Formats: sequence, C-alpha cells, structure tokens
Amino acid sequence: MQKVERKNISLWPALLYWLLTIGYMGLIYYLSSRHNIPLPNLPRNFDKVIHMCAYIPLAYLFYLSLKKSGMNKYTFVLAVIFASIYGITDELHQVIVPGRDASFGDLIADALGAFLGSLAARTMA
Repeated sequence: MQKVERKNISLWPALLYWLLTIGYMGLIYYLSSRHNIPLPNLPRNFDKVIHMCAYIPLAYLFYLSLKKSGMNKYTFVLAVIFASIYGITDELHQVIVPGRDASFGDLIADALGAFLGSLAARTMA
C-alpha cells in the first residue's frame, strides 16, 4: 500500500485570510452601495483608476487565502478569476443602486486590478 503524504495546513491562518478577504469584499459592497461618496473634482475616467486600485488588494487577499488553504496549483489564475467575478457582481449590484450605474470600462479596470493584485501576491508572497 502506498503512503499518502499530507500537507500540514494550519486552519487558523487560512481562516484569518479568508475572513480578511470577505471583510474587504464587504467594504467594496458597502462603498458601491453609496451614491454620494464625496470625491474631489477628478479628471475624466479617473474612476477607472479607483476601480483598479480597489481590486488590487482583493486579488492579493484571494491569492493569500488560497495559498494558506493549501492551494498550490492555479493560485494566480484563480485569484484573478475570483476577484474579477466579484467585480462582475459589483457592477450588477450598482445597477440597482440609485445614482450608480454599471460600466464595462469599470469591469475592465476591476479585472486589470485583479491581475495586478494577483501578480503582486505571487511576486511578494
């Protein structure tokens, strides 16, 4: 009989990272539910930079959560996919928020941020 080697994965770090990830998702949800966030007079399409910057940490957290959970294959791709899917749900959510709207450009910015966040996590973690 062949002996199967098990990885020693600690539950607490993984749980902590997942809680941080979910908490950050909640923050994004809360902010996208607000229609009157006071912002200074920004250049045209600067909101795309804001979207991108919001999704960098989300993908970073997804990456770390997956790694701490023992995921070693496809971690980069899964972090990008999970964060991008959340971007899609966020854009759909904004359709029902008065004063907000969904935008394909915002979705592209979210996905770019997800890619950069996952790249940063892979490079630094």
